[in-house]
Amino acid sequence: MRKLALLATTAAFVGLSALAQAAPTTIITFAQNGAGNTITANSIGGLTTTLTGTDVAITISGYAGATPTPISAYLNLSAASTGNAVSVFGTDILQPFAGSFTITSGLGGTGTNYLSGSFADIALAGSRLGGPDGGFQASLVATDPPGSVSFTSGVIPASQLGDPSSFGLTFTALSQALSICGSTICHFTASVSGNASASEVAVPAPAGLAFLGIGLLGLAVARRKVAA
Repeated sequence: MRKLALLATTAAFVGLSALAQAAPTTIITFAQNGAGNTITANSIGGLTTTLTGTDVAITISGYAGATPTPISAYLNLSAASTGNAVSVFGTDILQPFAGSFTITSGLGGTGTNYLSGSFADIALAGSRLGGPDGGFQASLVATDPPGSVSFTSGVIPASQLGDPSSFGLTFTALSQALSICGSTICHFTASVSGNASASEVAVPAPAGLAFLGIGLLGLAVARRKVAA
C-alpha cells in the first residue's frame, strides 16, 4: 500500500513539474541608431524627474517574434519618478520610476506593435563616477518583476509574454554624472539601448498531463483501500 501511494505521489509530482517548467526567454534586444542623445531626464522643481524619448529610431537585433532581424523600429518612452532619489555609499544614486514604452514600426506608437508595456516601482540606478571609459552611464532595470511589468505585442503570442522576467533600459553617453537636485535626480540627456525577457505561460504537455492523471488516480485508489 505504501509503495502504491509513493508511486502515485511521484507520478503526480512529475506531472506537476512538467506543467511548471518555463525558462525565461529573451523577447527583444535593441539599440538606438546613431550616437546622438535621444532620452531626456527633466527635473521638475527638485521634486520629481521625468524620462522621455519620442520616436527614437532603433534597430532590433534580437526578437522572439517571427519577424526576421534586424528590424527598424521606433521607441517611445514616458516615465516619472515615484519616490525620492537616494545616495548609496556616496557614489551611486537610486530612484524608483513608473511609466510605459512602445516599440513599433511607425512613428508615435503606430503600425506593428513589436513590444509595448508598462512598469512600476523599478529603479533608475547610476553612479556619480565615470565608467572605465570615463563616460557616465545609468540603467532603468526591473529583474524578476512579478506584478511590476506587463508586456503586449501584436506579433508575439500572449502566452510568451505572460510572465515577465526582466526589463531594462541602459542609458549611455550621459551629458553629466548623476546627481540629486532637491529630492530627485537632476537633468541629463543620454542615448539608449534595452532588452526584455519573459517566461512562457506553461501549456500542459500530453506527457505532463498523463503523469499527473496517473498520479491522482493512484492516490485515489490508495485512499479507497485504506478506507476499506
